[in-house]
Amino acid sequence: MQRVIYCAIVIMSVLGIISCKPGIPRKYLQPNKMADIIYDYHIAEGIQSVNTTGDTIAMRAYQTYILKKHRVSQADFDSSLVYYTRHTKLLEDVYDKVAERLNNESAIYGGSQLSIGDEIINNSDTTNVWQSSPIVILSPYLAFNRKTFEIKADTSYHEGDRIFLDFDTKFIYQDGMRDGVALLAVTYSNDSVEVISNSLMSSTHYHLQINNTGRLKIKSIKGFFLHNNTQNQNLTSKTTLKMLLITNIKLIRMHTKRAEQSNGNKVDSLKTTNDSSLILQSKKPLMLKQKQ
Repeated sequence: MQRVIYCAIVIMSVLGIISCKPGIPRKYLQPNKMADIIYDYHIAEGIQSVNTTGDTIAMRAYQTYILKKHRVSQADFDSSLVYYTRHTKLLEDVYDKVAERLNNESAIYGGSQLSIGDEIINNSDTTNVWQSSPIVILSPYLAFNRKTFEIKADTSYHEGDRIFLDFDTKFIYQDGMRDGVALLAVTYSNDSVEVISNSLMSSTHYHLQINNTGRLKIKSIKGFFLHNNTQNQNLTSKTTLKMLLITNIKLIRMHTKRAEQSNGNKVDSLKTTNDSSLILQSKKPLMLKQKQ
């Protein structure tokens, strides 16, 4: 009998400890509510992007409506944003909830379709080799402002393969200058590296292309997305929502064949559309290609 009483006391003690485990204070918005508001901000940004005049008054009206819809004051949202930025794991959970909804949205509207520019590609010579979620959410804070990727080439890669990085951006900003960077780098079998980067300053579609004009064997593909930390990390900046959504990410590997010219020389069958490049010679040659 004493043993049964002892076990009951232990169980009640454990349950008491669990029930007393600190959670998010009630004065702050809970993760689901934060995710719902941020998702609606994403929808509002999409509506606003249709307006080419960049009417900030209209965007502020959308934001006011969203908070009213969720019965949340601006002060409550701002204080909650500060709380989440100080608890990085909680902020990550909110981002995951938003990303899950965006992933579902992308699947419904056929977001997995391969594309290069405006041309739809669907054949055995073109493969999407992106290995992570097709959606990345970045904020200016150091724990969440960068997404890096690296892919090691295997036997499915051929000499002369070209690499394309396609994605869409959407800035969800209450205020401030939009500032991001995307970079794509390909390392070849001779340890030379070809690099292309692009500034991200608006909500639009981006296309980065590495042509591999030397028709070399690819060793690895690396790159990153960066949301620049341009503002001081003070209380004012932390109460301003600033998010960069990278969506519909596709890292496309395209096999190319050599075509015979009339003089007997072989050339690439797929023409390049960007001839600007800089080659630096060193012990390990570095090929840098910067998109203006």
